[in-house]
Amino acid sequence: MSLAKKLKSHLSAFFASTAACSLLFTASTASADTPQDVSLVAGMDSLEASRTDLRSRTDDTRIVTQAATTTAESRLVSRRAEDESTAQPVRRRPLSRIMHQLKTTQTDGGGTLLFSDSPEYATEDGILYRDTVQGAARVLYYHVNRMDAPKKVAIVLENRSNGTSMITVSRGGASQPSPHYLDVGKATQALYFDDQQPQRFFLKKGERRVLVQDMDTTVLQPEDLVYGCYDFTTTQAVRTSVVICPSDADPAAFVRHARILPADDLRLRGTFAKADRTIRATHAYNPNKDGIAYFLLADNESDLYRKGIDATDGSETLNYGNYGILYHLEIPVAGQEKTQFYLSPFGGTYAGAMRVTTPDKRSQLLLTPSDTTYFGEGTDHMTEYSGIERAKESGLAILTDGMELSDLGRYNARTAPTFEFSPPGASNLPVAIILMPEN
Repeated sequence: MSLAKKLKSHLSAFFASTAACSLLFTASTASADTPQDVSLVAGMDSLEASRTDLRSRTDDTRIVTQAATTTAESRLVSRRAEDESTAQPVRRRPLSRIMHQLKTTQTDGGGTLLFSDSPEYATEDGILYRDTVQGAARVLYYHVNRMDAPKKVAIVLENRSNGTSMITVSRGGASQPSPHYLDVGKATQALYFDDQQPQRFFLKKGERRVLVQDMDTTVLQPEDLVYGCYDFTTTQAVRTSVVICPSDADPAAFVRHARILPADDLRLRGTFAKADRTIRATHAYNPNKDGIAYFLLADNESDLYRKGIDATDGSETLNYGNYGILYHLEIPVAGQEKTQFYLSPFGGTYAGAMRVTTPDKRSQLLLTPSDTTYFGEGTDHMTEYSGIERAKESGLAILTDGMELSDLGRYNARTAPTFEFSPPGASNLPVAIILMPEN
């Protein structure tokens, strides 16, 4: 997703250089309570000597704070508009700091994910992806209209069981189609993570209908991107199809005679069991003892990509980016001192949203970043500069002056957060969650 062009090229660069990011990684992970001894200081001095050119090419660390609003209507502005504004807070920090990887565990669970992103650029009408689901399910679709006429993209459900199926749509969203991919990606995530009321309907035996009625009226002009993600449950087996059809067609009728379109060369589609992933810290982060800590999301090393099956031909497929996987990030915090949380993009341009919930059940939408559509431009090229291999050999991770940080809030033991995160369409990966003392 950014997709066929941006993401795959950035991720290729990422694997070639171990980490395409402004953090400089190590082959071995340092413990959070490892003393910063003479060898580390020597490693820092050596690294700093080789980073003179890097400093001259990067700006001070930029911290984006969350806007007061928590609705999906939050302002998305261009980079130029942001540069002209004086309201954007910037905090200056030392040029580099040692960081330690936070130890975490992973558990996969939840329902079934149907992921439709191949062919990403649709050149003919037909069924983009299809499989049968029962119980909890999620469908993510991401497609561009590469035809010379307006089109619709819709999720069509067909009850092929012997009884009536109750369908409950618990959450979801799809931005208006647009040729501006980052706007579409961010707006869809903001809708998905915002407050919603469940919608319910019944599907009789043999009946077909679109999952959400707006899909029947949403039109893609040529070169428009459409991106949607929906969670729902069914009480009976329901055949689920993602279709692209003429703008004047009825998707539920069209699917009866449509053929399944072949995947493109990248094959980003499939069915994936256990669509949720819970990442838990193995110990409570203590801002008075643990310094600066981080963990990576969607890097395919510490956080592996999910394998699945393309139900249209039975082949094995890889979810290259874990798109449609809903992450639950559980990071306990020790003590009364507050801990500052940030998200930082490592793979390049990034525009998304998250949700945070505290123990008192307060919940808030977080835009990442909050006051501009995207950030992270150029972070995938940081590894081209000197010092990276030396940092890896020295067992160091460095918070550099060129990083951009999106503010996720400050929390202590009483308000320790749980975040919901999912890799956004049209953005580049991986990303890091960074923890540090408030002051």
